Amino acid sequence: MPTRMNKLFGPVAALLLAALLFEPCPAAAAAGGVKIDLRVHGGYSRLAAGDVNTGSGGLYEFYKLFAEYGDYTYEGGYEPLHGGTDAGADVIFLLSRRFGVGIGVGFLRSAGDADMTLTPPDSETMVFDGGSALSAFPIRLGLYYSLPLVGKLSLTAHAGGAFYAGLRFKDRFHVEAGSVFSTQEITATRTSLSKNLGFQGGLGFEYEVSPRMGVFVEAQGRYARFENFGSASIYLASAEGGSDTREGKIYLRTQTLATDPLIVINMYQVESTPPTPDPPDIVIREPKFDLSGFCLQMGIRIRL
Repeated sequence: MPTRMNKLFGPVAALLLAALLFEPCPAAAAAGGVKIDLRVHGGYSRLAAGDVNTGSGGLYEFYKLFAEYGDYTYEGGYEPLHGGTDAGADVIFLLSRRFGVGIGVGFLRSAGDADMTLTPPDSETMVFDGGSALSAFPIRLGLYYSLPLVGKLSLTAHAGGAFYAGLRFKDRFHVEAGSVFSTQEITATRTSLSKNLGFQGGLGFEYEVSPRMGVFVEAQGRYARFENFGSASIYLASAEGGSDTREGKIYLRTQTLATDPLIVINMYQVESTPPTPDPPDIVIREPKFDLSGFCLQMGIRIRL
């Protein structure tokens, strides 16, 4: 992922640096007052996710292995969290004809779903469902530049920082067989400014429909790899044990059950005190939540 990000941020940084070095004096260009553009955009987003899929999909992968080595049949499985949506709006204060400073807010969300059945040879079918989701409201501050190419077509670039407000993670695992069931739901949120900072940049093309409006397409990249949440809530329920909710911190537990063949189970734990590992069979660490990735967007620009 860092290599892909560098391929995008390199051209963006070079274009913005050239803009700063060779652009005419903004004060003279803006003598008639600062103009303002509104950009509204949205499209497909893809997240790296990382540890999210390891923890959220671990139990489903284990049961698939269980079925393969036993006399069971299964269908479905865990769909990794990657694809999603990214939408937002930015207000650009034009300091010259081509150069501006902008602030914006958006909504970013990706989800992974699980839908699986496992059928033993002589008992009821086990039905699994659940999934995971990562979401946030990026508040962006950046530099914007537009370079005319030919006719009404321009090359656009932007780069800057972002605060991922309302960062939220949710994971659900549920299995039932007849009247027997078990459920686990984990929810965590964080609003800390210092721990939710990231960077983004983009390159695109804009076509000027009129002096006051344009349409554009662009590719954006983001780096937003965050540490574990300070606290999380876990809800547990089963047919035999009732229900319970407790607070703690999320840990990713990797347990090796067999080495030949290799059978490993990854799963989340939420504990108020750090659990004790037992390497090499049991390894426990805090997961990272990676919103780094890219998005492909379309949008409109309106001169206010």
